Amino acid sequence: MKKFLLIASLIASLFVMSACDSMDGPSPLDTAASSGSQLGGEDLSDSLGGANAMSDGLQERGFNDAATGFDPENINPEDIVGTIYFGFNQYAISSAERGNVKKAAAFFKANPNMKVYLVGHTDWYGTEEYNMLLSDKRCKSVQDYMLGLGMNGSKIETVARGEQGAVVDVAKDSPEAKHDRRVDIVKMR
Repeated sequence: MKKFLLIASLIASLFVMSACDSMDGPSPLDTAASSGSQLGGEDLSDSLGGANAMSDGLQERGFNDAATGFDPENINPEDIVGTIYFGFNQYAISSAERGNVKKAAAFFKANPNMKVYLVGHTDWYGTEEYNMLLSDKRCKSVQDYMLGLGMNGSKIETVARGEQGAVVDVAKDSPEAKHDRRVDIVKMR
């Protein structure tokens, strides 16, 4: 009987240890959009029609740097009206960040001649495809919130950048990774 209890307790402790390891969230290899990865309770690959529809949809948006004069890789810091930060693997705007969106919306309402660019970023965790999806969803969240505040939708453009420019090989809870999980709200005449 002692032998049975010893084996049972070893199996139980191994089960508990393996369950604790999986609570850190998805690893970069676990986040492929084509595998039906979850974000905020929603399957992003299904919501955007799968992986191929995602990449086609982002290309179909017609964002043309030359036509608009906007270069998301070289944003003047003075043109950033606000920055909205997100948690790891999240695209919902936290209550702590809603005030920043409201301030930016007030600025653009007071300056109706300016165009708004929402530039979404992610950290390096996850596949490139998944991070593009996540940054796009972050932009859409900020856009929807701004529209709910009465902003003119024709003045808002979203640019999903994914992990481009993210600091690589840092821990999920590092300041660098937290800084990469954001949407910059940029003004342009």
